[in-house]
Amino acid sequence: MPGPDNGSLTPVSWPLLPALAVLGMSAFASFSASRSAWLADSLAILLAYTLAQAGLCLSQKILWFKHASQRWAILALSVVLALLAGLKAEAVFWPAMSTGHASWLLPAIILVFIFATVLPAAIDQEIRHRTQASLAAEASKHKVERQMLEARLAALQGQIEPHFLFNTLANTRALIHQDANQAEQMLNHLIAYLRAAMPDMRLSTTTLGQELDRAAAYLQIFQIRLGARFQYSVQAADEVRACLIPPLAIMSLVENAIKHGIEPQPGEVRIDIHARCEGGTLHVAVRDNGRGFQNELGSGVGLLNVQERLLALFGEKAELRLSPLQTGGVNAELILPATTRGQT
Repeated sequence: MPGPDNGSLTPVSWPLLPALAVLGMSAFASFSASRSAWLADSLAILLAYTLAQAGLCLSQKILWFKHASQRWAILALSVVLALLAGLKAEAVFWPAMSTGHASWLLPAIILVFIFATVLPAAIDQEIRHRTQASLAAEASKHKVERQMLEARLAALQGQIEPHFLFNTLANTRALIHQDANQAEQMLNHLIAYLRAAMPDMRLSTTTLGQELDRAAAYLQIFQIRLGARFQYSVQAADEVRACLIPPLAIMSLVENAIKHGIEPQPGEVRIDIHARCEGGTLHVAVRDNGRGFQNELGSGVGLLNVQERLLALFGEKAELRLSPLQTGGVNAELILPATTRGQT
């Protein structure tokens, strides 16, 4: 059971031992040959405490007392009954022919004793009720926000999947007119790629290793089209490959590099993908030696989608950086928290 620190309610104990003590003292006073004033006063105070504590338990344990005003009303009623019962008990068991004390003294003692014992417990329970209600409201708010985020991510995924598939199939169609055998080979690679990739496309996150494998398979497909003039490399340590990343995020960077940098650039071209972790942050860089920055770079669906998904999943903790390389081309870098499935 959660402790008090997280706002959970601690059960209020029924006054069983005080009730047994009241019964024992009552029996003793009833059958004793002589009665004493201290026994009558003690019995009156203990009986009043027992009834007040029982009223507190009733106010907290009966489920249809939803509001604080109802619980305080029950407690106030139990305190009044406890006071009357205490006074009655003293009157019954007060020794005959003994001078009584001031009429206000016993009620004052009973009320002070109840306020010192029962009232703090009642206040503590009300504080816990309010804390628990606040936590429940906060949890409900986070649940709604999470549902909205999942709906937003699903919409973003719905944008990128047709975009990715259209570009891949367009490359395959273009190759059909150049080399039917290579087109068939590319189609086989594409089918194998999609069979592995599709199950994870609807998830909010996947492992970096799976993303790098898909990117390598896509670059293999593209290498069939460009031939020997296109080269690529994919580098990441095993522990880095276990980190989580939005699906198709790397593919969007690769597609952007091919469309805006590699395809328009004559001669030998290449793409290098490198991933590393530094201080709890994952860095994934996609570098190309293509045409470099142009006016339209970064305005496509793919990069905008990546930026939106990073913002939705990680907020300001993640970003997409685009920077020119001195040797020509562009360095596109994903920066996000390094987390694994065991940490989510």
